[in-house]
Amino acid sequence: MTKYILGIDIGTSGTKAILLTTEGEIIAQKKDNYSFATPHPGWAEANAQDWFNAVASLIRTLASKVNDEDIVAIGIDGLYGGSGIPVDTTGKVLGPALIWMDRRATKETKKVADLVSDTELMDVTANLSDPYYGYTKLMWLKKNKPELYQQTAKFLPPESYVIYQLTGQQSINYSAAGNLAGVFDINKDEWSQELADKLGIDIDKLPQKFVESTDVAGRVNDKWAARLGLKAGTPVFNTGVDVGPATVGTGVFEPGKVTVALGTSMNAALVTEKPLRDKKLIIWPYSYKPKDYYYNFAGANTAGAIVAWFVKEFATEFDENDGPKELDFQSSDVPAGSNGLLVLPFFMGERSPLWDSDIRGTILGLSLKTTKYEIYNAFQEAIAYSVRQSIEQFGDEVGDSITLVGGVSHSKKMDQMIADVTGKTILTTKSGGEANLGSAILAGVGINSIDPQDASKWIKIDEKVTPNLEKHEIYNRYFDMYKKAYNNLKDFYQEFSNI
Repeated sequence: MTKYILGIDIGTSGTKAILLTTEGEIIAQKKDNYSFATPHPGWAEANAQDWFNAVASLIRTLASKVNDEDIVAIGIDGLYGGSGIPVDTTGKVLGPALIWMDRRATKETKKVADLVSDTELMDVTANLSDPYYGYTKLMWLKKNKPELYQQTAKFLPPESYVIYQLTGQQSINYSAAGNLAGVFDINKDEWSQELADKLGIDIDKLPQKFVESTDVAGRVNDKWAARLGLKAGTPVFNTGVDVGPATVGTGVFEPGKVTVALGTSMNAALVTEKPLRDKKLIIWPYSYKPKDYYYNFAGANTAGAIVAWFVKEFATEFDENDGPKELDFQSSDVPAGSNGLLVLPFFMGERSPLWDSDIRGTILGLSLKTTKYEIYNAFQEAIAYSVRQSIEQFGDEVGDSITLVGGVSHSKKMDQMIADVTGKTILTTKSGGEANLGSAILAGVGINSIDPQDASKWIKIDEKVTPNLEKHEIYNRYFDMYKKAYNNLKDFYQEFSNI
């Protein structure tokens, strides 16, 4: 009899679910959208109830398509939750999560340098200090929200919180622990009490049970099984930070391939057997075999987010779903370089490889002849430049092609532009590259219903986009100016941020 697996991806702007058979046949997919709050410039907060409501609704909808007992596993991943969700001893949510995009912990980041040397941080955690990381956000909460910090029993990543609600079991995936950074010893795969003491972070407020993506994190309890149309006791897998399962969803079960995920943000990743220290990268244990493989990535805080912002503010004649497609068509004849426009896409500061909280989005080259479509094209070029800047951090590890996945990668115009800017052949997948698929695969591996080699065969490359060498030469010059523009403006924005 056919058996099914649910894969759930709790994202920054929406949650996606997939129902597939253990043979890889996709039965149904669905997405629920929501938003996050930005109460101040550089702040980004999310509501845990939005996440849980979306997950519950999607499970209920997809589970209704098959018999309860035929769903044999659920894999759940989540956006990088930054500080995590503060909950008390009963599991009650005490406040919002300060998500990955939040940049408020600037003073705490500077304080880290006085408490722990860069050498020690890099040696122990393979990461440094920045407002991006969860441990600096915890330091901010302890100083600025002391009552909330003291009342918090645990800070739970998004996927950990949802799994806790469904199963009553608390856990943290090795990838989420590594991405918290600061207090995670990547050499021993455990919290570092020594670093926690130096930084003033209470280790007991973090989840104590570490799990791999193929370990059972808990089983659906009677209450939620009845409400969601599941069999009580269905195993749930905590598959960690979303971009890891998304990479698994491209068929990556061993080191060596570069994958770029383009969604709200952008992540360019390379899986290796040893951490690529001292390259300004973000590093944590990989979603598959976390004690053997490492996920090394650079990226952009805003990728699809600036496209969505542009549609909302300047293309109101289109809805949020059709807007990018229409703008792709309307801007299709804009030449490389957008007729002299250059955009810095740092609308929420920037993480790896720039690590700059003060920099902001900038449009250079505007004139009275500039059109909306030229600006939109320049926004897309900015995303492509950030991809190139990120993959260059890997040095000789990058081959002649990169795999591109995620919602923004569904734009053929964007695919070609990234090929032209990077000079690399772009590979896109027909059914892979989604975190919910990767989470379902990892759950299937966990119950021994899916073989990684079989899963790799499910991921079919449906298109190879080769670069236009003439445009690549043009983009080489613009990319040099892109880097020069940042170098010339970073001091201005640092001073400007103090006003």
